[in-house]
Amino acid sequence: KQWYQRRVRGYFSAVMPVVASFGDTVLYESDLASLESPEFLTDNVISIFIEILNEQCEDVYCISPSVVQLMKLIDSSNLVDMFGGLELEKYEIILCPVNDSRSATSAISGQHWSLLCYVRKQATVYHIDSLNAFNTGETTLMCSKLSNLLDKKLDSKNLCCSQQSNGYDCGVFAVFFAKSIVECFRSCGTFDSKCVQNNLPKDYRKVLRSEIHNLPK
Repeated sequence: KQWYQRRVRGYFSAVMPVVASFGDTVLYESDLASLESPEFLTDNVISIFIEILNEQCEDVYCISPSVVQLMKLIDSSNLVDMFGGLELEKYEIILCPVNDSRSATSAISGQHWSLLCYVRKQATVYHIDSLNAFNTGETTLMCSKLSNLLDKKLDSKNLCCSQQSNGYDCGVFAVFFAKSIVECFRSCGTFDSKCVQNNLPKDYRKVLRSEIHNLPK
């Protein structure tokens, strides 16, 4: 796997320069350009912040967008065999960025991002959607997959959260919500729904861009 990843990275690096990398995620200039308004964030931009968050709190696990998509599409009978190794049952909080795509082959078929937040102590999955629960169908499907993986019945609730005022900031909000939840858990040791009700900071895209510039290439 590592050999294959190096070959793939080498190929794309020759085509377009690498601007940052973290874990298994590599960002190219096209990814960085998606942080300019009014662009949609690429999957890679969301993935790299998910990977960064996984290094910040051992009790919180953020599942990458590509893995979430695979979980959504795979038959439930194969879930444990494919994803049991993640040991999701040991985490207090699990975060899942969810896209409304049902495609297994196209990375750009979806139109909207939202966030799922599983809280173990409450046996509840919260849907945090900056566009009035637009992704409810997708998150209901993902909730059932988490229930199978964790082998427990889960409640599912739409959570009141700050809302986007345009048609393109959903990915930015998904990252903002995930970062807010992790920061809150690190500071108080619990899940507080109020943390996703804060307004998106002004020029938040620039904040994310600055964080990316501080990452190694």
